[in-house]
Amino acid sequence: MTIATNKKTVILAVSNYIASSDLLRTKYLEYLSSKYRVVVLSPILDEARVIAGGYLRSPEITYIHRPIENPRFWEFFKFLRISLVNEFDYLKSVKYFYLRPNYADNKKRRLFRFFGRPFSRLLTANFFSKIEAWLLPVSKSFKKIIQEYQPSVLITATPGFDPWEAELIFLANRESLPTVSVNFSWDNLTMNSKHIRKTDFMIAWNEIMRKEAIGIHHYSTERVFVSGIPRFDPYFVKDSNEPTREEFLKSKKLNPNLKTIFHTTVTKAYPFQKKYIRDLIELRNKKQIPYTNLFIRIHPLDLPENYDEFRGAPDLYIEKAGVGGSRGKVEMSYDDLLNLKYSLKYSDLNINYASTITIESSIFDVPVINIGFLDRFALAYEFTHYEPIYQSGAVRLVKTDDELPKFINMYLADSGLDREYRKKIVDEYAQFTDGLSYKRSVDFLEELGNI
Repeated sequence: MTIATNKKTVILAVSNYIASSDLLRTKYLEYLSSKYRVVVLSPILDEARVIAGGYLRSPEITYIHRPIENPRFWEFFKFLRISLVNEFDYLKSVKYFYLRPNYADNKKRRLFRFFGRPFSRLLTANFFSKIEAWLLPVSKSFKKIIQEYQPSVLITATPGFDPWEAELIFLANRESLPTVSVNFSWDNLTMNSKHIRKTDFMIAWNEIMRKEAIGIHHYSTERVFVSGIPRFDPYFVKDSNEPTREEFLKSKKLNPNLKTIFHTTVTKAYPFQKKYIRDLIELRNKKQIPYTNLFIRIHPLDLPENYDEFRGAPDLYIEKAGVGGSRGKVEMSYDDLLNLKYSLKYSDLNINYASTITIESSIFDVPVINIGFLDRFALAYEFTHYEPIYQSGAVRLVKTDDELPKFINMYLADSGLDREYRKKIVDEYAQFTDGLSYKRSVDFLEELGNI
C-alpha cells in the first residue's frame, strides 16, 4: 500500500553489494529520502535482509525485492556484445580483455568476432541496445510498481552494464521514466564500454569521467554532471570517535613505534599477489628495507585463505575488507569505510596493483608503489583510466625485483617525495574535498527537468 506523501518518488536501483555499500550505507540514502520518497529495488535485499542488515528504514523508504526477470536473455546479449562490438577496440583496456583466458580460450567467441568484423560499423553498442530494448519481454511486475508509486526518475548505479540494471533502464524507457546513473567507478566507461546501455543522464565522479562519457559514449554535454566521489566523503570529514595512530595500530596488533607498509590486494584473478607479500617479508628479514609493520588488506573479492601462510608472522596483520561471506556478497559498511580511512591515514606507504586505492592514498598524502609489471598484467598501466596516474609522477612502478626495495627505502626516507603530484591526483580525480559529494549527487536530480 502506498503511503501518502507530498514528496515526489524516485526509484533507487541497487543491483549488488558494491552499490549497496555506496548508496545505502553512506549518507546518500539518508539525504535522498529527506528530499524524495524512495523506492529501493534490489535483487539482493528483501524485508528480512533489510531488518537483519540494519539498513536505513523510515516511512519515506520502501524496499522491494526484485530479481532479474530474463537472465538468459542478458547472457545471450553479453556473448554477442563481447564477440561482435568492435567500436571500442582502440581502448587498451579492451585490448587487454582479448588477452585474458576467458576470451582467448573461448573458440565460439573468437569465431563470432572473426565473422562479425565486416559488419563492425553496424554492430555498435547502441545498435545492440536498440535490439535489446525491442526484444525485451514486457514486465507486468515493473508496470505495477510504476502504477503504484508513480516515480519521477529511475536511479541506477551504473549506465546499464549490469544486466539487472540494463533491464530496468529499458523498462523505464518504455514508461517514459527518465533514468540517471550515479555510482559507476572511474574505469567503467572504458573497461565496460561494450556493455553500456545509456541512461538519459549521468552523474560522474570528476571532469575526466565526464569527458569520457561525452567523447567515448556520445552523451550530450548538458546531460552529464560532476558530483565528486560519494564513497570518499568520510575521508574529508573528521569523526568524533576518530582513533589516534597509536590506538588504531594497536587495535590491529601492530607496533605504533614502527612505520607501516599498507599492502592492498585486488581480486583473486591475479596470481602474483602472494609473491609481493613474500618479497616484503624477506626484504624485512634480510634488512634490505627498514623493519616495518606489514598491514595486508584483502580485497572484498579476494580469498582470505590464499594468505594463510603469512598469518602468525611478527608485526604483520591481515584483514578482509568489508563484511559478509562468499564471493560477490561482501559489503562495505560505514564502519568499514572508516576503517579504511584510518588504515590509509596512519600508513607510511601503500603498495597496490593499479587500484583506486592510489587515489585514496593520495588523499592522505601517502606515497604509492605500484606492482604487477608481469606478462599481460603490465598492460593495466596503459589502460585509459590508469595511464594518466602512472604518467603523472604520483606513483612509482616496480618493473624489476630490485626496484621494490629501492622505492620502499626511498619513500620511507622521504615521505614528501612526489607530494605535488599526489596533490594533483586529488585535484583531478577526487575534485571535491568537502565531504558533500553525496549531497551534490542528489541535488543534481532537481536539474534533470521535471524531477
